[in-house]
Amino acid sequence: MNFFEAQDSARRGTSLLILLFMLAIVFLLALSNFIVFEFLYYLQYQDLTLSLPQLEQVFDGNLSILISAAITGFITLGSFYKLLQLSSGGSAIAQSLGGVIVPRSSSDPLHKKILNIVEEMAIASGMPVPQVYILNERGINAFAAGWKSTNAVIGITQGALERLTRDELQGVIAHEFSHIFNGDMRLNIRLIAILHGILMIGMTGRMILRSLRYMRSSRSSKGSGQAVLLIVGIGGTLAVIGYSGIFFGNWIKSLISRQREYLADASAVQFTRNSEGIADALKKIGGAVPGSALLAASVDEYSHAYFARGDTGLSFFSFSTHPPLKQRILRIQPNWDGKFIADDRKSFRRDVSSEQRDGSKPQKRAVATSLAAGVALNTAMKAVESIGEVSQEQVDAAHVWHKQLPDVILAHAENPYGAQALILALLIHAEPEVETKQYAVLDDVIGELHTQNVKQVRQVVAELADEQSLPLIDLILPTLREMTLAQYHRFEACVQKMIAADKKVELHEWIIQRVVLQHLQEQYGLRKKPMAKYFVLGSAKYSIELMLSLLAYLEHSDEAEARLAFDVAKRSVAAGALSLLAKDAVSLDSLNSAMDDLEFLKPPLKKRFLQACVSCISHDGEVTVRAYELTRAIASCLDCPMPPVLVDKDYKSN
Repeated sequence: MNFFEAQDSARRGTSLLILLFMLAIVFLLALSNFIVFEFLYYLQYQDLTLSLPQLEQVFDGNLSILISAAITGFITLGSFYKLLQLSSGGSAIAQSLGGVIVPRSSSDPLHKKILNIVEEMAIASGMPVPQVYILNERGINAFAAGWKSTNAVIGITQGALERLTRDELQGVIAHEFSHIFNGDMRLNIRLIAILHGILMIGMTGRMILRSLRYMRSSRSSKGSGQAVLLIVGIGGTLAVIGYSGIFFGNWIKSLISRQREYLADASAVQFTRNSEGIADALKKIGGAVPGSALLAASVDEYSHAYFARGDTGLSFFSFSTHPPLKQRILRIQPNWDGKFIADDRKSFRRDVSSEQRDGSKPQKRAVATSLAAGVALNTAMKAVESIGEVSQEQVDAAHVWHKQLPDVILAHAENPYGAQALILALLIHAEPEVETKQYAVLDDVIGELHTQNVKQVRQVVAELADEQSLPLIDLILPTLREMTLAQYHRFEACVQKMIAADKKVELHEWIIQRVVLQHLQEQYGLRKKPMAKYFVLGSAKYSIELMLSLLAYLEHSDEAEARLAFDVAKRSVAAGALSLLAKDAVSLDSLNSAMDDLEFLKPPLKKRFLQACVSCISHDGEVTVRAYELTRAIASCLDCPMPPVLVDKDYKSN
């Protein structure tokens, strides 16, 4: 299953989730009505019955409607409340589980190891690097959470960091990246929110029953006795309904998540080309005393989102959210001997020492797929099919690219002010007159001290800007997300005013502005999450025409060649109604509204559109870096991470 099929499957999974949710509500409404009228029958006849004709004697249609409306409203409000609570995405889940963000400046070797693994896999896949949270738990577990790949977070336990080797951690992280690419994160958050409404009924019932201990009523008072009986009846009813809700919640979780765990395991093997990494991680879970258990209070609420089972209780009715460890291992390694790996804390120390010994060895260079002059044709043609996939060669390439970054860039990428300086340095104009105006803007908005910081990295960043700006942005986005809201507003003002310094928007400026600000606006809740609603390309006809026309003119100054490129693009996706816009009608000012419109495309349409973009820039057998990077920027804004072209500096110089 490729990226777009997986995303579409996740959306269909949401429809299934809603259907199951409605069925659960229907059952809970029937149960609540039965309990209430059974209670009323008992009050009137001092007897219990399972006979519907007898219950009809106390049945009241208006009361039934009132009960059903109250229960439905309560569930709906509970779900919307949880959805609002989780609107910030993965960070809210990580923090509710006790997770602490790992700062990029951390000197802890455990932290550096996991950060490097996450960075390399994210850069290799072309998505912004997720923030990493550490859970202070002894069990071996992890999770990915977020609404989109552009604002995902990775959570991992301290036990996993201490017990797993680098290869095993890479297998676990590859599993979590698969959940990101397959659209499971969004589905998981919706599942959490929907089930919370059902579970709130039981929580309310328990609260009502606990309140009885604080009542100080006279036992001889008949009215007080009836009040207590009524409270017990209401609380007990809600508690019973709530426990039934737990049954349905576990059933829905199991139905939705078990097969997706198998898919994520298989994808992790495909990504890393190494079945031993993830298999050994699962074996260590089986051999460790704490296993994969988590002790956080809200562990059950997010049980379907973990790498392995986070709860320690029994799973009744086979409603476990994860397949048994043995079945998962056997699917990865059919010849497994059935033995788990005993807990061994020395594994981390051996892993670190071996990495330190191997640090001086030349890294595998599976990088040089491009030159400064252009992108290899096969790289561009396979770009759309590679979305949502990571190969070990790409990870190796990202590793080499990261190692070759100048120390000053790596140092600045570790703190929010330094990360801001790197982005602002990318916007400094080559013309001295414009550069002077931009520095004046920086002095005015952020002060001379921070302006000097931008000047310090200006030259180093300029050497990377041609073909490495997007990977650099992906690398430093998690650090930018550590800004406060006030810092973000100042940073945004700097970006906008620097671009406006020469009273025109250039292509590289638009790319930086769009990618960085869109991702950060989503982080700070300043941008609404678009709901895909377009089923046909014609719904976004003008926006598609604008983007394809821009790409055609970008690659070809000759209008006839540009038209040929555009025609190849529209034929590649059978969209004959598209028309090339006049050159003077293509302006960067209208790109933002076009991108906003394109975000409403359904996943299969996004694939067709991006395939048209690739066909447009590669129709003559040559692809320039700036055209490929523009296509990557468009894909990134559509939440479709396209693998980058990482240029090996040693190869490039030869």
